[in-house]
Amino acid sequence: MINSINLDHLPIKDLVVSALIVFIMSTNIANIYNPLLGLIYAFGNILTLTFLSWLYQETWSDPGK
Repeated sequence: MINSINLDHLPIKDLVVSALIVFIMSTNIANIYNPLLGLIYAFGNILTLTFLSWLYQETWSDPGK
């Protein structure tokens, strides 16, 4: 069962930095190779971060850690 995540203490700065990195890298890949590869890279990163979010679930739920 997936526990709910406390969004009040979610590190917004980390999310913004991660989003900028994904956006910049996918733009570079799209410009260098192919726009489709840029989209695949961006969605792949989002899916990977979503599926691996269980690693940080306890930290997000309990900000005291």
